[in-house]
Formats: sequence, C-alpha cells, structure tokens
Amino acid sequence: MKVFYEEILVGEVVTNRSLTVDEALELIGFNEEKFIEENGFDDIDYNDFKLVY
Repeated sequence: MKVFYEEILVGEVVTNRSLTVDEALELIGFNEEKFIEENGFDDIDYNDFKLVY
C-alpha cells in the first residue's frame, strides 16, 4: 500500500491486511517535523492522509 499526504507520496508498506493511517505511518517511521520542514508546510492535517492499496 502507498501512503499519501494530499498528492505527496510519504511511503510504502507491504501488508496482507488493512491498516489505519496511524499504523501505516508508524510502520514507515514517519517523522512529522521532518516532513513539515522538507515540504514547506506550517502544519499538517492528519485527515489529509490517504492509503492506496
């Protein structure tokens, strides 16, 4: 599965089950502060994450 924030690919997870966004972000080692800095955001909204299988 691929994890997107809006249209930005955040990471990919290989799984054989459904995951929540929080579970997927934990598995890819998501670093919120680094992501915000690298993409020039002031803040992020976790509702803007999506999982694509």
